Amino acid sequence: MTRVALYARVSTKEQSTEAQVSQLTAYCQARGWADLAVFRDDGISGVRDHRPELDKLRQQMVAGEFGAVVVSKMDRLGRSLGMILRFWDDADAAGVRVIVIDQGIDTSTPSGRLQWNMLGALAEFERELILERTQAGIARARALGKKFGAPRTIPESVAREVLVRRARGESLRQISMRMNVKLGAVRSVLSRERGSASKAAGPVRGGSEEPQGSSSELPAPTERGLGSSPVGHEPSRTFRTRSPASMGSRSSVPRTIESETC
Repeated sequence: MTRVALYARVSTKEQSTEAQVSQLTAYCQARGWADLAVFRDDGISGVRDHRPELDKLRQQMVAGEFGAVVVSKMDRLGRSLGMILRFWDDADAAGVRVIVIDQGIDTSTPSGRLQWNMLGALAEFERELILERTQAGIARARALGKKFGAPRTIPESVAREVLVRRARGESLRQISMRMNVKLGAVRSVLSRERGSASKAAGPVRGGSEEPQGSSSELPAPTERGLGSSPVGHEPSRTFRTRSPASMGSRSSVPRTIESETC
């Protein structure tokens, strides 16, 4: 056989592709395939259709550089039926065999092609189940009051600096860029500060107070020539009007006394 491509993938950086590569190498050596090319994608999810090493393998495979591609499991190539079928179509068009060791699949045989389709559908079904369980867990946690995502508050020291910079006349965008703080967080700090200031000021009271006592005060008439004030601005004196009871039969409506001017 001509050159053989080995592909290994793990989803997280904590995992290693060494075990997969060892299994693939041993499988090829047992069949006398010595010309091997190893492709590894470390820490990349199988949901992603484009992966650096897989894309490189695919390009060389389409160019006719390999006679076979060997993987340990089908989900190493992809987690959806569409990804797996697209890879198979490219391999089939280039005349390349695809061998999956754990499932015993070899696409050069009719039974291998049937298994390929069935297992690809099962791989997609498994992914959908995982997604459904994850969403159900998130919904249950939210129903219990659990909050998701990073906290939205910023440290008090940062908030104080935002207020100081704003007091100096800096714009919101300048504060955001110079402090490396999101614009929404700057707005939130200023809005919270305005709310605190409004609460501290208290409600505004309207209207005037009623004068105490039963009698009202009216300005006394001014007399010409009295006082040292300029003409027309004599100081006024006040007197109290009598209550209706003390006035007897007189009208209870007080008369309006106007100031005389020179």
